[in-house]
Amino acid sequence: MPAKNNQKRFGLVLGGGGARGLAHVGVIKALLNENINISCISGCSMGGLVGALYAVGYSIQEVEKIAIKHTAIREMINIVDRTPRRRGIIVGHRLRNLLGKLLGEETKFSDTKIPLVVNAVDLISAKEIVFSEGNLLNAVMSTISIPGFFAPVHVGKMELVDGGMLNDVPVSNIAMFKPEVFMAVDVHPDVSKELPWQFSDHKPRWSTPIPDYFLDFYRSELIMTQYITNTHLEKYPPDLFLRPELPSEITTFYGYHHAAKIIELGELAAKRFMDQIKEKVL
Repeated sequence: MPAKNNQKRFGLVLGGGGARGLAHVGVIKALLNENINISCISGCSMGGLVGALYAVGYSIQEVEKIAIKHTAIREMINIVDRTPRRRGIIVGHRLRNLLGKLLGEETKFSDTKIPLVVNAVDLISAKEIVFSEGNLLNAVMSTISIPGFFAPVHVGKMELVDGGMLNDVPVSNIAMFKPEVFMAVDVHPDVSKELPWQFSDHKPRWSTPIPDYFLDFYRSELIMTQYITNTHLEKYPPDLFLRPELPSEITTFYGYHHAAKIIELGELAAKRFMDQIKEKVL
């Protein structure tokens, strides 16, 4: 899709983040409302899923409706299929069927309306796997497969899991499309400025009690992710960087039923940043 008017070729990098990654929908809404054309997308995990839905041709309003519908608690229960193999809490067959209907079982990267790249990590070779060609559904299922929650996705000789394990905000991968300007969106909180829940006097009230050891594990994962992300950002600095402010109780695993609010917060964050975006892009 060619750039509009004199707009520079604009790339968008959408990081992982589970429920927090729904903010990417709002970011895209804000950009399109200002007639800023997205020329290419690099996505990881939820960012890869949102990017894929938009890239195959859904309008951002349709992506928003899909996100809100399928993150309702009843809908999410319908796509949970527990695995007896214990390689993940969820097998992913039902989710694959849903995404197959939305993206197309046989859709290839070459079929997308705008160039797209998503990443995963191979448990066998311990390497990042970058998908920009081949079957889109396999790639999207791989990039969203959080270890422990989803069984790995078997592709060829690879056992693939969430790309965020090695490259959560995949700035390095957008270069293949040669954008003139690119913006990275990181939806994870800044762990250096956030007081962990388990050490707070005002813990969030969860509908299901969450043990402190899980919170320690989640906190450790956030610290590692931020360190790796910062390393990538230093090596491949984006022209624009956006971190939407989202409530700390919205996590990778919790908060999907607040999809509409998360999307709204992503849109507001991009609107506040719009002057800087326009200065670089237009």
